[in-house]
Amino acid sequence: MDVNSQPITVDAARSGRPSRRDRTYRPDELVRVEIRMPAAVAAELFTRARDHHQPVSRTASDLLAKALGDVDGDPMG
Repeated sequence: MDVNSQPITVDAARSGRPSRRDRTYRPDELVRVEIRMPAAVAAELFTRARDHHQPVSRTASDLLAKALGDVDGDPMG
């Protein structure tokens, strides 16, 4: 993704605990997302992070970016 593009608006979640409002971020700004996942998936994620010598959050972000069609991923800190 182009980190020099316009601000990105993240809509409030429509399921789970409702967000109070939509939020606007800079394209390069990191956004905290808390998720729950099956232990088997978490184990694979932690193994992959360890094998690649990078934080779990970066590994998860890279995998999600690729799964969502952003083949280059976004740079993480």
